[in-house]
Amino acid sequence: MAKRKRGPDGPLSDSPPDLHILVAGREEPLPAHRRVLSLFSGVVDGLPSNTDGSPTPWDLRGLVLEGESGPVASAVVERWLDAVYHFSRVDASRRPQLPSTLAEARPLLLLADAVGTAQGLMDSLGGALADRPDLALTVAVGDLKVDLQLKGRIHFITQGDLCYMTSRETAPAYGHVLVAKEAFQPHKAAFPSAVALELESWLHLAGRLNLVPLARALMGFVKAELTGSACSILHSTISTVISPRVFQFMPRELMFEAFARDMLMDRPAYINVMVPEVQVTATTPLAAAYFNMLVGSTAKGTAVLGKDARVLVGVEGAMALVTTTVGGLAPDVCAKLVKEAVAAALEDE
Repeated sequence: MAKRKRGPDGPLSDSPPDLHILVAGREEPLPAHRRVLSLFSGVVDGLPSNTDGSPTPWDLRGLVLEGESGPVASAVVERWLDAVYHFSRVDASRRPQLPSTLAEARPLLLLADAVGTAQGLMDSLGGALADRPDLALTVAVGDLKVDLQLKGRIHFITQGDLCYMTSRETAPAYGHVLVAKEAFQPHKAAFPSAVALELESWLHLAGRLNLVPLARALMGFVKAELTGSACSILHSTISTVISPRVFQFMPRELMFEAFARDMLMDRPAYINVMVPEVQVTATTPLAAAYFNMLVGSTAKGTAVLGKDARVLVGVEGAMALVTTTVGGLAPDVCAKLVKEAVAAALEDE
């Protein structure tokens, strides 16, 4: 059977826009197709139609998003329109220009929530945002504003500088300076608290909007930043991140995973293995980044008893506390069981 062909301009090529969106700071309305938007926005679906057949007005000039002081900007509304047309596949060419920082993405997500965007489209929007490899959390302390990339980095404070480490398959790079001591020192004491507060706010919002991929990206960032100890940007303030409202709005899928993973992987039996010299193999990118090694490579290290009765392993100056558990399932087996159990639980809901 021959594939059905569409016109050069897509399925709406013969349908003039019949919805005029009025936004602050713009004289001309933004044109849209009501029959498209009404499928993906509860607010649009409830708009009264004009009896004379003229385009339906949708006035957003008085819409002030949560945390904002003025009406929603035209650019934000246009970005939401692009997302609706693109992710609904009505007009795939209207690919939304998703920002690289969560701070810039916040108005878009809040607008989508305010106009009752369908969850399926919210999932697509949140997933596309979380998939950005350069997605960053913006942390502001006084006059200092820093973008902390969520993936592929571990941030740390050393000798007064704010730095980060990355892992690569070849030529590992260690200790990139993100903010030099002169600029960072006045804000050093307050920085971990600012990071924790920003993370808590975003975990709450991601949960409230049920954006599972975005919540996963934020959780991955938390786990990475807890790798270090004294030099970590989050160790001392992690309790702030685990707030009651984060629990309250956490997507059920992630709560199910947490329960299953805790039961399967949190072992009650701990031991310390003490030898004067150890061989350390970096089996994951995160470990490779921390010890400045290539993924899969092996290096000689030292092992001493740390201050909290755990073993402190060192490789060429990089030190990390190591927790060794007895028994249990292999990580890959555990991951498979968790995935299957959660899928079954969600299917039964």
